[in-house]
Amino acid sequence: MLEFEHIVQVNDLSNKGIIALTRNQLWQGLVLRARSPEKFNHALQCESQAPENNEFIRTIEAGSSSFRERVILYPEQKICTKTIAEFDQIAAQSTTTIEEPEQGSLFVRFYYKRELDITDERVDVGEHLKSAYVQLDRDAIAMIRLLAESALFDQTIN
Repeated sequence: MLEFEHIVQVNDLSNKGIIALTRNQLWQGLVLRARSPEKFNHALQCESQAPENNEFIRTIEAGSSSFRERVILYPEQKICTKTIAEFDQIAAQSTTTIEEPEQGSLFVRFYYKRELDITDERVDVGEHLKSAYVQLDRDAIAMIRLLAESALFDQTIN
């Protein structure tokens, strides 16, 4: 079982050279990533049902693997995903939480828990996955920033 978390700083209030994102902009970007992860990682294919009561089902295909997940949105706070147990797939869950220790100082905490279905004595698969998750999350925050700072943000959401 792999279980870990990490934090990505979104706004650095001491750096005036970087435009600070609003909590709403960050939230919109995180929801976009939850609804359309293929826009953030081109190796993925995703189909999402329309949200109902801040919840939806999505199916993600990555290579030969397929995952069916329930996604629950807690507006402007957190997003929780969990694989659906009725399907033959690894058990996995994640939580993406917006943290704001002081006004405008935004961070995102990413938490992951999943079964490891691959064992290889030569490679620490868990460490490799952690590293990949961290890089993908950092890239996602960078993409959200880019979309928020440009006119493309509203076009990409729709």
